[in-house]
Amino acid sequence: MDERRGFARKKRRFLVEFSVKGTSYTGFTYDVSPTGIFVRASRLPDPGMLLTANLHLPEGKRMAVTGKVMRSFRVPSALSRLVPSGFSIRLSESPADYFQFLATL
Repeated sequence: MDERRGFARKKRRFLVEFSVKGTSYTGFTYDVSPTGIFVRASRLPDPGMLLTANLHLPEGKRMAVTGKVMRSFRVPSALSRLVPSGFSIRLSESPADYFQFLATL
């Protein structure tokens, strides 16, 4: 299968806070890129949903990013060590600090 990604993803683990239908949840990034984030989480938003996520970065920094949930899937527990359950966000709004932060990874 051809690789369609325009940017390389960097596997990093940061705490992520997000809300779905007024309820707050947490997850962890699995990988990050300039255009998107994959979040491992037990609660999954529906694809197509607009979502704002707060990333907890090193040194106590927090950063809000907004985007559209592109896919969301849960794998069977037998495969959870091999394939992460979670959702991907295509970023539409990210502060300039986000790109500067990615450059340091």
